[in-house]
Amino acid sequence: MSNDDIKRIIEEATKETLRESFTEAGQKYIKAAGALEQRGDFSGAEKLYQQAAATFSKAAEKYRASKSFKNAALNMTSAGDMLSDIGQSIQAIAAYSQAADDLYAAASEHLMWGEDTETKKGATLAMAGSMIYIMIGKEADGFHRARTFLAENASKMMFPAVVRLSQIPQMLESAIQSVDVNAFADAENAVVTELKTALASSGAQEFSKYVDKGLDMVREILRGNLKVPKIITQLDLPVDMTFVEQFPLRVIIQNVGDGAATKLRAEWHIDEGLDHISGDKATTISSLPPGESATFEINAKSSQELMGVKEYSILVRGSYMDELNTEYTLQAGPGTLVLKDFKMSEKIVRDLDVTEARVDILGSTIDESPLDKAPMHRIVGSLANSLKQVRADVDEKDLDTAKARLGVVNQMVDAMDAILGDEVMMEALAKTRNYEKKVYTKSVLGPICDSVISAIAEQERKMESEASSIKAESTIEDEKKKHIVNTLTELKVKTSEIIRDLDTIYSQMPSEATTDMPDEAARRTRLRSALESARTKTVGVESNLGNVVKDEAFAVGPTSDVPTKAELTLVVLRSLRNSITQMMDEKKAGLE
Repeated sequence: MSNDDIKRIIEEATKETLRESFTEAGQKYIKAAGALEQRGDFSGAEKLYQQAAATFSKAAEKYRASKSFKNAALNMTSAGDMLSDIGQSIQAIAAYSQAADDLYAAASEHLMWGEDTETKKGATLAMAGSMIYIMIGKEADGFHRARTFLAENASKMMFPAVVRLSQIPQMLESAIQSVDVNAFADAENAVVTELKTALASSGAQEFSKYVDKGLDMVREILRGNLKVPKIITQLDLPVDMTFVEQFPLRVIIQNVGDGAATKLRAEWHIDEGLDHISGDKATTISSLPPGESATFEINAKSSQELMGVKEYSILVRGSYMDELNTEYTLQAGPGTLVLKDFKMSEKIVRDLDVTEARVDILGSTIDESPLDKAPMHRIVGSLANSLKQVRADVDEKDLDTAKARLGVVNQMVDAMDAILGDEVMMEALAKTRNYEKKVYTKSVLGPICDSVISAIAEQERKMESEASSIKAESTIEDEKKKHIVNTLTELKVKTSEIIRDLDTIYSQMPSEATTDMPDEAARRTRLRSALESARTKTVGVESNLGNVVKDEAFAVGPTSDVPTKAELTLVVLRSLRNSITQMMDEKKAGLE
């Protein structure tokens, strides 16, 4: 449609508006808006839709003023449709509410005649008005208006068909309040067989779509209160299969919702090149309660024995319903089935055996290398543990992980083999290690040597001090001994003199025969005896003094070996210090 055609339609719509042919004007605005929408002018189309809604509202006002309420309701629903399409929900709800009120006004007009036919038309329009209220989420208003209408016109609504019509909102309200699916099914049947038929008979079939939308709203309300099923699926496809094998395909269907899934159906879809061998490709379950699961399985096989590797797509599609017979779809996949002309698990196990042997050899090579063995052996231990995990992955059919893990281990072994096999690097490493050892040894030996020599020198100083002290004490002791010996010698000399004096006195005494006096003779005898006794004791003292003077205790000279030992210790310490210094110098020279 050209721009001129669109302009012409808009001009005609304007003219219709001026003639107050609002309904015709609104239809032409809609036509022009649709043309703009097809050309991508959504902004212009929205303005025309809004103008159409305004025109329908004016048409409704005109019909309402002439008490043609059904036509007013038709125009208000059209206005509501336009406003809803352009996203003006609040204005749309207001338009639909006015349409429902217009239908109730039209119903009252029909009931004024008092005829059964007119009463049925009136009840039909009133119930359609209630369904419009329900459609826009004002179900409480819809149920209330229906009850009020029935109470006000109870005496006129005695015809059985009219009674059944007037009870439809109550049936829907009861189904919602009791969350009764069966009650809703009865009400839904009444809506379809009674209300929609009555609308057609009354020439008001245009309102049928709003009645259907009202039913959908009730269904959504019930669904919000009902326990709804929820199906999740999982494909269980075999791994490591060959073209010559028959294999199972499984799908696990689980209901993780709150309600039962009814009329559940699942069907397998497999790629060309796979033959269905056994099992049902399509399966139906009447009901799957919440928390339960079902497994469907078929057996398949490749149509041809091919070479290499080929992938096939596997898919399961199906459907299920809730208690309101709302249909949901389910799907498992698509999954990928891989077939080969060899067993991947067998190849991985063969490669695993080879890699394990390589790791063992690597451990022996490390023992012969100049590298630090502890960290290298820890790496080898980690590789061995990874190989154990590879075997576990194969047992669990996780072949991709096993293959990747084995590849990483082989890369590590290759890298370590390259390092250990690099002779130039190993020689350089050995030289570097030897140099580092020498530097380290020198750094350690120097302080140790200095510490030992310092300790020996300190002991020498202590020993020299002690030797000097011992010598000084020995000199003092010798002086004391000399003094004592001299004193004793003098005593011995004096004792000898006393003995000589006693001998002289004894020799000068007259003998007993020289006197005739008895008393004198006795006195002399006693005196001589006393002199002899004194001489004997004095001789004993002299002898003892001689022995004392000759005793070793008073001998002067190096009678103690302590000073000698101290000198010997000093000599040993000096010799030890010189030997250690020489040895350390030789070791340091060897580390250059």
